[in-house]
Amino acid sequence: MPDIQVSRWRVESCPDALVHKITSAVAYKEMKGDISDFELCQIFGETVWKSGDSYHTHSVSLSIDEVQRCCRVTPRYAMK
Repeated sequence: MPDIQVSRWRVESCPDALVHKITSAVAYKEMKGDISDFELCQIFGETVWKSGDSYHTHSVSLSIDEVQRCCRVTPRYAMK
């Protein structure tokens, strides 16, 4: 899983299958300053929900650190 850099954000441990979705979400946030849950659901093509500073899909959790401008992607379940 590569780390990717989008503008001033670093995305760590991003599965190859999610690179485009993550970069789209980060780029959208950079352009607009914010991104709604609905917009995230549209980008990911599935339900996305927030818990504290983290966002979750059925397959991954995205931990957001606004100060460090870093997003860490972790699988929610063992990926086969």
